[in-house]
Amino acid sequence: MVGSNSHAQNISNKRKELEKQRKELQLKIQQSKKELQKAKTQENQSLKELQIITTQIVTREKIIDHVSQETFEISIEIANQRKVIESLKVDLTNLKQDYGDYIASAYKKRNVYQFFFFIFDSKNMNQAFKRLKYLNNYGNYRKQQAQFILNTQKEMIKALEAILFIKQEKVGLIQLKEGEKKELIQDKKEEGVVLNKVQQTVKGLSEKIAEQEKAAKKLSKSIDNLIAFQIDEAKKKEEKRRKEIGTGKSSSPKTANSYLSEIDLKLSDDFTANKGRLPWPVNGRVIQTFGDHPHPTLRGVNTTNNGIDIVTKDNADVKCIHKGAVKAIFLIPGLDKVILMNHGEYYTVYARLATVNVKIGQVCERNEVIGRVALNVEEGLSKMHFELWKQRVFQNPVPWLIVK
Repeated sequence: MVGSNSHAQNISNKRKELEKQRKELQLKIQQSKKELQKAKTQENQSLKELQIITTQIVTREKIIDHVSQETFEISIEIANQRKVIESLKVDLTNLKQDYGDYIASAYKKRNVYQFFFFIFDSKNMNQAFKRLKYLNNYGNYRKQQAQFILNTQKEMIKALEAILFIKQEKVGLIQLKEGEKKELIQDKKEEGVVLNKVQQTVKGLSEKIAEQEKAAKKLSKSIDNLIAFQIDEAKKKEEKRRKEIGTGKSSSPKTANSYLSEIDLKLSDDFTANKGRLPWPVNGRVIQTFGDHPHPTLRGVNTTNNGIDIVTKDNADVKCIHKGAVKAIFLIPGLDKVILMNHGEYYTVYARLATVNVKIGQVCERNEVIGRVALNVEEGLSKMHFELWKQRVFQNPVPWLIVK
């Protein structure tokens, strides 16, 4: 019986560990439900919903697997308890048989005088003492047998109660498993709905990114063409000026900005000298920096920004960051109104403007208001796009601006 109890204890410990793991998984389900509910109350959280539901499905499948293992372990426990009961039944039958035989024998020898004759018939005191001790042990044996029978019956009752309790646990686990299966089916249905929503969102985002890339490329091409034209015009103008003063050749060394007039060279040098101290075109927060970036929700998709995007308050003033001349004002679908300003060999671009306060050819001073930011209705944000070019090469604007 000791080996059986040890085996039962090992099984019980294993089931306790399974139960502990199941409760941990159920806690994860509760946490994921809260996260899912939170995600549902926020906009554009379809991808997060999908991730949570997928994790929840995996957790539920683990719970179902753990419940199946627990049920199996309970079946083994029940089988072992039945073996214990059968063993107790055999012990009880044998005890009752022995006790019955003893009672029958005692009944036959029920004359009390026989015990006295049995003692007094002894040949000597030593034999009499042994016979007295024998009778005493025989009486104790009778009591022990009766007690063994009672104890065995109690053990059988406990074993039966244990089986009933374990069976109830098994029924509860089976009900839990069926409930988890139903929840799993529901989760998978919801996963399908959210997945479809995500696919639609991804499709919409892809189309939106394509439109933004198209607008950015159009802006870049327009600016490059305008700057190329400006440089070409400046070169022609400078060559004509030099011919008029009789030199015919440039008296200054040939450099990348040798086409500039003295005024523009001074303006360009002043712009360079103010690197890191130029004011921001608007007060706000940069939401997309310069260069290539992985898309926040679309895996494997990169976006390119030739400047920076700044979120600001509605109808915010847009200011010129340095003295310069307005060279172009034009419209780009998706980027609203655009202003191109020249600062010697440098150019600044102010896009996503609702209104423009300047005219082509106008010279603007540092911090002069040149327009107002447009509201992006789709995003519900007032977001300005800003670029900085050195001749025909775009630069990262942030190092040029005052550190916030």
